[in-house]
Amino acid sequence: MEQLTNLIISDRELATISAVLLKLMNDTNATSAMLLDKSGQVVAVQGTGTRRNATTLGALLAGVFSSSREVAKLLDEKDFRNIFQQGVQENIYTTMVEEQWLLVIIFDKLTHIGLVKVLSKKASDELGRTLERVRSDTTRTKSSVLNLQFRSSVEDTIDLLFRD
Repeated sequence: MEQLTNLIISDRELATISAVLLKLMNDTNATSAMLLDKSGQVVAVQGTGTRRNATTLGALLAGVFSSSREVAKLLDEKDFRNIFQQGVQENIYTTMVEEQWLLVIIFDKLTHIGLVKVLSKKASDELGRTLERVRSDTTRTKSSVLNLQFRSSVEDTIDLLFRD
């Protein structure tokens, strides 16, 4: 079972992520681009078509991706890192970012899958760097909060011991 992420994404980092998604969407002529964590939680969405269904779509796509990884294990593959779902009108390309997140691009039949693959790799690398920065910042934030709580607890205990 995939673990839920516990990250704090600043407005600045979210703007960076959204800009990468928007650029990918514009460069590929996609209708939508999403960044999810592997549990299906939506991190960011660009495009009008999926905004109102983003939570449901995110959960379903994460489930499909997780299922495909189990299929890979049954076939003695290390894993499947990409999924291409082809419909009559729309296609979905999902790729893994840094073993923790999923980049989803929804595009119509006029967009060539090769273009989507190449540009999503570039976007994935950029998102990976941003998300790694978020992960390290969150770790620092958690440790500083823990240190602050510990310090406060120790100060309270000392006050109790040496009370007049």
